[in-house]
Order: sequence, then structure tokens, then C-alpha cells
Amino acid sequence: MNQHPAPYEVALIQMDCALLDVQSNLNKAEGLVRQAAAHGAKLICLPEVFHAGYLGSRIPDMMACAETEEGPSLTRMRALARELGVHVLAPILYSTPEGVENTAFLLDDQGEILGHYSKTHPVGDERTCLHRGSRYPVFDTKLGRLGIVICYDACFPETARLLALAGAELVLVPAAWRASFYFKEWWDIDMASCALDNLVYVAAVNRCGPSGDEIFAGKSQLRSPLGELLCTCGVEEEAILYGTIDLARVEKERAFNTVLTDRHPEDYLPLSAQ
Repeated sequence: MNQHPAPYEVALIQMDCALLDVQSNLNKAEGLVRQAAAHGAKLICLPEVFHAGYLGSRIPDMMACAETEEGPSLTRMRALARELGVHVLAPILYSTPEGVENTAFLLDDQGEILGHYSKTHPVGDERTCLHRGSRYPVFDTKLGRLGIVICYDACFPETARLLALAGAELVLVPAAWRASFYFKEWWDIDMASCALDNLVYVAAVNRCGPSGDEIFAGKSQLRSPLGELLCTCGVEEEAILYGTIDLARVEKERAFNTVLTDRHPEDYLPLSAQ
């Protein structure tokens, strides 16, 4: 049997983010992170580009809020993580030499940057404005092996499968997922499939509220390694969702369900040729 951390509490911060108002969003996020830490959460997750807000038709304007690792958003979140002794997922627009990326940074409980993941599947105007990522890192932390995908990435089953094959036990999904058309239902199906297909916990943190002509779907949720819905938020409410991660369950389910070891990668080669 592998050694796992004791079961711990994760907090998913479902918040309404003000478009282009970084200071307001940071102030709100800090208050919510402090509340989650006081509740006992060891891992606290913020939604996609929480610092800048999101509106698909305003990507160029949002890019003006892009920051480096020394920028105000990460500096503030790192200080909070260190002060409160918690891990924080902080998704921002990240300024790199190659261009602006939609990125989630993982901070440890000492305020150190463990690494980052940049969205690999831009959507809408992100495709022409943002530089996409191409790596799927798995972070070995005190809280287990964590992977990240961002919003639209979750529509592509290959993303979470790559993370699971690299050892991920928990997949974090920060999002600004819209509520229009059938998207609210798609969100639930994707999160359940991601968890069950890969026998991982999925912690999906979505924003809520309106932005321009868009309304976001909320429904932040925690899924078990069997895809079960362990807890969720409503569509419109700002809330902190708390759930328990017990990584011993991942090992248990993978010992019983052999979907990962029964794969035939040699049969899947045509996928890489498409």
C-alpha cells in the first residue's frame, strides 16, 4: 500500500469576478481564502482568471491584466498561502516571452510556486489572442499528486488521461464555464466522465454571475474517483464549497477497476495521426 496524506478538506471558491477590476477581485478573493482557511481547508482553489474576470468578447482588454510571477496577484496569493499555511490554486493571465497564457499556478503552504499549467485548448477569441500551453505537468505535493486542466480543456478526454497516466490522483478544473445553450449539463457530464474514466478525484471550481452578455454556470463540484457527485453549488450563488479528499480511495478503486491497466495503447496510434 502506498503512503497517502490523511484525508483533508478542499475549498472551491465560486465567486463573481468583476471584469478588468483586479483590485476588487483580489480583495474579494483574499477574504474568501481567509474564510476557507479558517474553516480548515488545506487546498483552496480559485476560478479561471479570477483576478481579471472573463468575457469572451473582451480577451484583448483582459490581456492588459496579464502579470508575471512577480505581479500583484501571485504576490498577494503567495503571501496568503504562507501566512495561512494552505495550498492555493491561483489562475491568472500570465505574461510570458511567447505571449499571454491562460495559466493556473499552484502554491504550496509556504507560499512557494510549485509550478503552473497553461490552458492547452483555447476557446473562442482565446485561439487568436492567447498563446496556448502544450505541457501536462503533475505536481507531487504534500496533498498528493495533483494535475490541472482549465475550463474547455475538460472537453477533451485526452487531457485528464495524460494526467492520470502520469500519476495524478486529483485533477483541479478552474473554469469560467458559461450557462448558455446546453453548457450547464455538459459541465456535469464532463466532470463525471473525467473522474470515472481516470479513477481520480475531480475538483471543479467555476465562477458565477453575469459578465456583459454572458452568464456563468456556477455548479462548482467535487467528484469521487467513481464519478459520484460528492458536493456542489448552485448556479447563481457565490459560495465556498467544502469537500473531503481521501486519496486512499483512489488506490482502492484502481485496484478494483482496471480500466487504466487494461488499455491497449498500440491500438490508439491512429489518434496521434489525425
